[in-house]
Amino acid sequence: MGWMDILKVSLDILTDELRRDIKSKGGKIYQIGGAVRDEFLGKVSKDLDLIIAGIDIDDLQKILNQHGKVNLVGKSFGVLKFNPFGQEGEPVDIVVPRIEVSTGEGHKDFEVRLGKDITLEEEQLRRDFWMNAIAKDIETGEIIDIGGKGQLDIKNKQISVINPKAFEDDPLRMLRAVQFASRFNFKIEDETMKEIKKNAAKIKTVSNDRYQEEFRKMFEKSSKPTGGVKLLIETGLMNHIFSKGKVNPLMDKLSKDTFPTFLALFGEGSSGSEIQNVMKLSNKDANIVQAVMDFQKINLDDLNVVKFLSKVKDKKDVIRNIDALQKAKGQTTLSEQLKSMKGKPTSLKELAVTGKDLLDEGISGRKIGEILNYLLELAVKTGKNDKEFLLSRAKSEFNEELWKSILRRNTRW
Repeated sequence: MGWMDILKVSLDILTDELRRDIKSKGGKIYQIGGAVRDEFLGKVSKDLDLIIAGIDIDDLQKILNQHGKVNLVGKSFGVLKFNPFGQEGEPVDIVVPRIEVSTGEGHKDFEVRLGKDITLEEEQLRRDFWMNAIAKDIETGEIIDIGGKGQLDIKNKQISVINPKAFEDDPLRMLRAVQFASRFNFKIEDETMKEIKKNAAKIKTVSNDRYQEEFRKMFEKSSKPTGGVKLLIETGLMNHIFSKGKVNPLMDKLSKDTFPTFLALFGEGSSGSEIQNVMKLSNKDANIVQAVMDFQKINLDDLNVVKFLSKVKDKKDVIRNIDALQKAKGQTTLSEQLKSMKGKPTSLKELAVTGKDLLDEGISGRKIGEILNYLLELAVKTGKNDKEFLLSRAKSEFNEELWKSILRRNTRW
């Protein structure tokens, strides 16, 4: 399915009746932003990016209510989430033009103005970069690109800011410039670069969870995420986001479902908790980051690998991330190493002796864990995962006091 086919399916939500009703209230339907930009780049966009100019948001809400379900969670920002009747899944964002006026630092305090008198051009001029301000008339296919600047930037493969004050109003746009440059292999236009360097310290006013979103896109959607990390250093943004951040060529060789491994390489020499604080990671992702960091410090013999895995959480995801790193290094993956350990247990679950077996022998309390861990190491070292053999060795190793006390206790019973 090509781009135009996907676009046609997406635009099916705009039935003839819905278009007619919107038009009757003076509304005009456009696409704007990423969907139009990606069309010029020859890329498939998952976004629909619909904007309806010339209509009051309350009137638009009433019309949409006649054709589907409307979620009002973003209405104060000019966004209505729409699900047509008979269609399930993620709602489509339908927006009206708006003007944002900053009243504080870091895009935390700003005033939003809505109204049918706000034009499409005003909406375009409030956006971040010219390539993201191109609009397309849904009815006629006409491209509305102020001064042709968006198309020119795409042709010249560059990112240029629309309004130099944009980085003061919302400093995250500096990080977005880096993310887009890395993602599309574009350069940042000279004046835009100067403005980023001048305002770099303001990135500290942005909430950390917004960092994660842009870093994730920079890694997952870029063929060379190292380019983005280098730009973070060049612009001075790195000093204010995470001064320990590093460039590692292996980043470009990782599979795109291993964001924690990218962060482990980015934060080499730090800790998972430090990365978690910077990026507002989930506990799970932070644990994986730390596990990948720890794995790189151990000797990769079977025993050390088993000891390592016995301590980690989210083992399946940890192994997948480590596999990606080992593959990037051209080394045997952890999964391959585990498969080669024929007859050797890779966890307590695979050990021939269980906690119940030790309970049956009269052992209880913390000694059970100690003995099981000893037996796991023994089974890995010897390659013998046999219940009789392991219990015999356990009795020999712990015999002196422990087993005599168990026998005395059993005799009394």
